[in-house]
Amino acid sequence: MRDIIDLGDSYKFNIEDEWYKKFCNQKEKGETFGSRAVFSFDWQRFLWAFILGIYVGKHTKLQNKTSNPPFGTEVFKNRNKILKTMIALTLQDLYKDNPDKLKSDFEEVSEKGENLGKKIRIAIEEYANTGFSIIDRRARERPGYIENIEDVVTDILSDKEWAWES
Repeated sequence: MRDIIDLGDSYKFNIEDEWYKKFCNQKEKGETFGSRAVFSFDWQRFLWAFILGIYVGKHTKLQNKTSNPPFGTEVFKNRNKILKTMIALTLQDLYKDNPDKLKSDFEEVSEKGENLGKKIRIAIEEYANTGFSIIDRRARERPGYIENIEDVVTDILSDKEWAWES
């Protein structure tokens, strides 16, 4: 898989600046990093946003990337299964309507001596971007949502349809 899909060993995942300022490397009032009940690290918040974006099947282009992305592929060094799952879910959703396009895209980048890593990285970021907009809406509905374990677990176990707002 490494030769076909290489995200890069030191690639930093881009995050929309608005979401970075609201949800990454930030603390809510009275919160310390050690007191976080759900997501201790920014990559975990990004992963939750990615999952929400994949769930609704929508990836939204980043308009204003943060100038200092908080983490990159290095955080998945000892969490390789998580990264591979993100890649697999991304490929599945990108090519769900035309699986044969995966083969033609692979052949096209192979002829250029490239791989599908860039396309997948961008899609992962875009799914997370959609997910952060969902998290933002949930935080407006339920202040402190991102660190309220009961709210997050309820959402994980819920069969409700997640809505996405543009």
